[in-house]
Amino acid sequence: MNLKKLCFDLAAVSGTSGCEKKASELIKEKLSKYMTVETDRLGSVVGTSGNGKIHILLDAHLDQVGLVVRGIDDKGFLLVDKVGGADIRVLTGAEVAVHGKDDLFGVICSVPPHLIKGDESKKLNIRQMAVDVGYDKKEAEKLVSIGDRITLRNCQSELLNGNISSGAFDDRCSVAAILYAMELVKDKVPNLTVSVMFSSMEETGGSGAKAGAFSLMPDYALVVDVGFGDDPYTDKKDTIYLGKGPSIGIAPVLDNELTKELVKLAKENDIPYQHDVMGRTTGTNADAVSVTGKGVKTALLSIPLRYMHTANEIINISDVENTGKLIAAWLLEKEASLNA
Repeated sequence: MNLKKLCFDLAAVSGTSGCEKKASELIKEKLSKYMTVETDRLGSVVGTSGNGKIHILLDAHLDQVGLVVRGIDDKGFLLVDKVGGADIRVLTGAEVAVHGKDDLFGVICSVPPHLIKGDESKKLNIRQMAVDVGYDKKEAEKLVSIGDRITLRNCQSELLNGNISSGAFDDRCSVAAILYAMELVKDKVPNLTVSVMFSSMEETGGSGAKAGAFSLMPDYALVVDVGFGDDPYTDKKDTIYLGKGPSIGIAPVLDNELTKELVKLAKENDIPYQHDVMGRTTGTNADAVSVTGKGVKTALLSIPLRYMHTANEIINISDVENTGKLIAAWLLEKEASLNA
């Protein structure tokens, strides 16, 4: 499996929260190599294999942040609002794709710095922003409707030392890690029931994971997401390092014994890892999955990622690989426990 190509391919397809169809179709195709797959009522891609005594859920979300069209003004500019936590600081002047009847190129309007008065630049408000697609109102209305989604234009690049850059690596790189794990354990865990959920709408509250986990009711869950990668401007205590392996989350909402199992397996298999310690919840699907039904023993792995919620998120491909290896080692350990 070419993980770099897989990450790029998954990240290239649009899929904002609540409108994930293009992304889900590609992801469904990839996952169907390993199990029977369906798309549930909320748009999550869900697959299950095996019929064992232990039911394990692997989750990563498939949606991405973006914008939504809320109107078209008299001059043809598209009025917008955020879908999820798009970083407003990098939006002005950004190139975007408007997913209307056809995909349109657009640019988010930007006031020249010469015309900015006082502290106006510090008062950015998404509802005062617009997208220029080059059409007048009549022509724009033929191609764009209220509710159409907008994504930042995706420029994919290979950088130095195994780093790669793209939009939507949050959380498509985690999708890639789980698919890699499925390849590693293919036909090796016959006594487990393994469900994979690539969940919808995480960026807007996690409703896909809530509904999907309730439907599946697993015994254990391993949620895979991205974490705040190191950069020169953030406190090192709040970040994890690119190229040093996945972060094994520690938080009250996560199962302590399951977390220790992952640490033990990482050490035994020479898989580099780090820790991300959180005093309450995690801000990921793990929060919802862990309290589903009667409760699900849940752990969290995070892939280090720089510049979250921008068009140029950076990851290190070795972290994706090592995340997949750790997931596979955990599944194989569970299989071995049933045969002991």
